[in-house]
Amino acid sequence: MGAMNAVVAECSAPTTPALRRRGRPANTSTEDTVAAILQAARRLFAAHGYAATSNQLVAGAVGLAHTAIYNHFGSKAKLFTAVFVDVQNLLIAELEESVSAAPDEPPFPRALLDAVEALGGADPSYVDFLASMYVEVRRHPELQEIFQGDTPFAIVDTIRGLASGATVEGAGAPDESMWFWITFALGLAQLSTLADADTFAATVATFRRQLATRSGIGGSDPTVHGRTAR
Repeated sequence: MGAMNAVVAECSAPTTPALRRRGRPANTSTEDTVAAILQAARRLFAAHGYAATSNQLVAGAVGLAHTAIYNHFGSKAKLFTAVFVDVQNLLIAELEESVSAAPDEPPFPRALLDAVEALGGADPSYVDFLASMYVEVRRHPELQEIFQGDTPFAIVDTIRGLASGATVEGAGAPDESMWFWITFALGLAQLSTLADADTFAATVATFRRQLATRSGIGGSDPTVHGRTAR
């Protein structure tokens, strides 16, 4: 297992401290504490960026001592990675749900539209984090070391697999289609973050109309295969 895999595995299953740490609320499980830290970190990273979001700021947002971040994650870079893994897993679940809802149709772009809408409906910071993370990775060497390793994250393999059922005209190698759809997903995330809600909804509706027109399914109804965001 490469260095990146080791970091991802560690971030996916933060270590359980042997003793209750100072600042940890009574009757709160380690799992609940980690979930609260991830939520606070996701929202702060999305709103303020990696550099401006300190471990102390994250810990303070959930009423913990700043040492709690080190106890559970080890470093800010590993905390950022854990946030990504958490968002990635939700994105994969939404993609798989969308594909299962219409198994006989090409998965993209419909599944990406569904997934981004669902995550944004659950909490806008999910999409805001995705929209900014690649810029943050390019800016910070400690993140590059993790994210630009030899072994891809699970979302890359998921999109690679789905892309085989949604070929892109003019694409050569299979990975060209994969990166096309990754770029499409990032563009959707950035649009969701930068545009007002009406503009984003109108754009997604346009994509759905184009998809319905090409496939001959659903006429001009832009919500024919859209799923209600949770």
